[in-house]
Amino acid sequence: MEDKYGRPITSLRISVTENCNLDCFYCHNEGCLEGNREMSTEEIVKLVEYATDFGIEKVKYTGGEPLIRDDMVDIIERTSQFSLKDISLTTNGTELVSKADGLEEAGLDRVNISLDTLDGEKYKKITGSSVLNKVKRGIDSAINAGLTPVKLNTLLLDGINEDEVEDLINFSTERGAILQLIELENVLPENDSVYEKYHTDLDDIEERIQDRTMDVRTRWLMQVRRKYILEGGGEVEIVNPMHNSEFCSHCTRLRITSDGYLKPCLMRNDNLVDVLSPLREGDWSGVQDAYKEAVRRREPYY
Repeated sequence: MEDKYGRPITSLRISVTENCNLDCFYCHNEGCLEGNREMSTEEIVKLVEYATDFGIEKVKYTGGEPLIRDDMVDIIERTSQFSLKDISLTTNGTELVSKADGLEEAGLDRVNISLDTLDGEKYKKITGSSVLNKVKRGIDSAINAGLTPVKLNTLLLDGINEDEVEDLINFSTERGAILQLIELENVLPENDSVYEKYHTDLDDIEERIQDRTMDVRTRWLMQVRRKYILEGGGEVEIVNPMHNSEFCSHCTRLRITSDGYLKPCLMRNDNLVDVLSPLREGDWSGVQDAYKEAVRRREPYY
């Protein structure tokens, strides 16, 4: 599949649940509209199978928290049988201590783990929970299981964690993980107040990182993200898509919300396409048409 701007669609990001065992104040739930018709194991597997027919090569499972689903290992095992180059999962890390080995055996290639702070009190303020030590153990479990490269996702929040960048770099480097510093985006109108209060520009932080960089690599297939290779082997990626025309111009991703809508763009909720209804009706051509329509509606957000 290729959209009308010449961008190939090779990556599918699937939110498998809106539910989560944490309560992060900035969460936007991947743009879920209804939340009352969570997809079944079979439905998720079928949607991935159809996506591979259209040329999807990579699948990332997200939530909510995907690992609170009891069938997540089964979903990964079944979809790993398709012609996919990469299967990954974004998680808050709370369930990895007990599940990392099983996920790797099922066919999961790698994980992204949310880690906004190394401070227990700040972690509780952000997530409403006191499980930071469990998350740290989960990170080690993922690395030991071979779910690599492990990426640690840090959302920079003004007045909360922007002073921890150096500590987070050291933490990730010691473990051989990649640190992703992510700019807070205003995805939903109801998050306006959160954005206004906690948004911080990454330019100054990026300049400080550049001063100690041995090499800079541009990841063209990942929306032109810059990866900085630091002395001592550390790796830091900068993710700041807002007003970044290069980010949009190189986007190869399509999303599925947990309630079964194809989502052409993370930043919009006015152009979604219902793919779950035709799937449940056994309307296979309707499912294919939904994929085609979602691709037709894709356009750079900038």
